[in-house]
Amino acid sequence: MYYNNRINKTSMVAWLILINVVIFIIQQVRGDLMIYYFSLIPSFVTHRLFLWQIFTHMFLHGNFLHLFFNMFSLFLFGSALEQLWGPKKFLTYYIVSGLGGGLLHYLININSVIPSIGASGAVYGVLLAYGMTFPETILYLNFFFPVKAKYAVIIFGVMELFFGITNTRSGIAHFAHLGGLLTGFIYLKFEHKIFREFSKVKTTKVYKSFEDMDYHRKKERLDHLLDKISKGGYNSLDENEKYELDNLSRWFRDNG
Repeated sequence: MYYNNRINKTSMVAWLILINVVIFIIQQVRGDLMIYYFSLIPSFVTHRLFLWQIFTHMFLHGNFLHLFFNMFSLFLFGSALEQLWGPKKFLTYYIVSGLGGGLLHYLININSVIPSIGASGAVYGVLLAYGMTFPETILYLNFFFPVKAKYAVIIFGVMELFFGITNTRSGIAHFAHLGGLLTGFIYLKFEHKIFREFSKVKTTKVYKSFEDMDYHRKKERLDHLLDKISKGGYNSLDENEKYELDNLSRWFRDNG
């Protein structure tokens, strides 16, 4: 369909994945330099004012598997959110969650000289938004254990809090993950107040599943096209809209 193709062409998720992959390739050549200047080293932020590291650390990764699982999660959960929110809001939310993750990690480890890297804080924020927006969707933990998205978010949050407090599974920035969850939650709860002067900003709407969202989006789009026809006639539609109307009409006929 024309509508879906237009979304794919402006995919912010795809751009984020591409940027992370390109930076990872650069890391293979200039790894030490990249880690020194662009990872999150709390002591450097505190004493050398490398403030940009709270942002740049989320685009670096330790190895291929680290990159793969973060980008796979971003694609899996972020694509549905971007389709619902649009690329601008999704990018804003992603960056805010990543910054929140980096900031909490910094505050907990303010004088540490251990570098922290990875998009996990931002990805955990995306997971939270997915769980809040599509709470009844079934996810498979470790690809085997079915659990609703709303419960998966709680499970991951409790695990990260436990690991962070007990300092188990060292080598993982658990408070960065928690920071992404917490910042994402605050953003979604208060976005209507933060952006109340911008009437076009979309607020979060809850759907039972991605299929439920897809149905409502198709219904809204079909109603918009039919309303346009009622006001200006069929010829008021351009060729893309006529093609879209035909596809949507066929879809609703076949799916009730």
